[in-house]
Amino acid sequence: RPLDETTRADIMAANDEYARNVLRVLALAYSPLPPRQGPYRAEQVERDLIFLGLVGMMDPPRPEVATAVTTCRSAGIRIVMITGDYGLTAESLARRVGLLVTPNAHILTGAELDEMSDSELQAILQEEVLFARMAPEHKLRLVAAFQARGDVVAVSGDGVNDVPALRKANVGIAMGITGTDVAKQAADVILTDDNFGAITQAIAEGRAVYDNLRKFITHIFVSNVPELMPFIITGLFRLPLALTVAQILAIDLGTDVMPSLALGMEQPEPKVMQRPPRPRTKPLIDRNLLLRAFLWL
Repeated sequence: RPLDETTRADIMAANDEYARNVLRVLALAYSPLPPRQGPYRAEQVERDLIFLGLVGMMDPPRPEVATAVTTCRSAGIRIVMITGDYGLTAESLARRVGLLVTPNAHILTGAELDEMSDSELQAILQEEVLFARMAPEHKLRLVAAFQARGDVVAVSGDGVNDVPALRKANVGIAMGITGTDVAKQAADVILTDDNFGAITQAIAEGRAVYDNLRKFITHIFVSNVPELMPFIITGLFRLPLALTVAQILAIDLGTDVMPSLALGMEQPEPKVMQRPPRPRTKPLIDRNLLLRAFLWL
């Protein structure tokens, strides 16, 4: 029977209902073909189709994703979903894992993004937004827009359509199991287990490395500068040396090597993922470190 507007509306309503239940939906249709007279072409075959029904496929998030999203949120890291999926499916999945918390989050499609200016895009990035039906060029533009805000952008992806965004990002992260070869080549990091939680673990380790560097530098200032002061004093006032050079080296071997190794291998602090990211312009050796080393310790 002819596909009238009432039936079409019923089909779209069923499609949206499936999408709200985190299903990826395919519509199935067929068309009787005339006897072959040469090769079949898409423009000849894919027309006047007869609708059969809808198929919903479940692609559930991994159990660790929700925990990783919560950890990132407490660490001051913003996670944004940019997908080619249908908007309602993406929104349902995002709410299930905790990516969206506001009741009226904005869902922006690729077609709507094409109509927006750069200033309008910057304004909407201030809000909680989800990007659906995005093409590769849309992902690339969004990465550039976040970078224009001064954000450090990490992009995770596995397909060919993710390659431009992976290359543009400050850190491109490809999936090692499901990722395509071209995505792996474009990325800076490859996850061997395709586990989103591994990204948060890597961030925690990176923060720990930075903290340990500052601890090690503080230790060097505290231990080595006092050792240097007697030599400066004896040089200025022509006093005899309190310790010889060999004795100083012996003290260094006993008091510097093991503490330095310990500080360099120290585990992340318990609350390392409960503080905001440090500014990109913050130097490794700053005023607070110097004051703590020389005036307090």
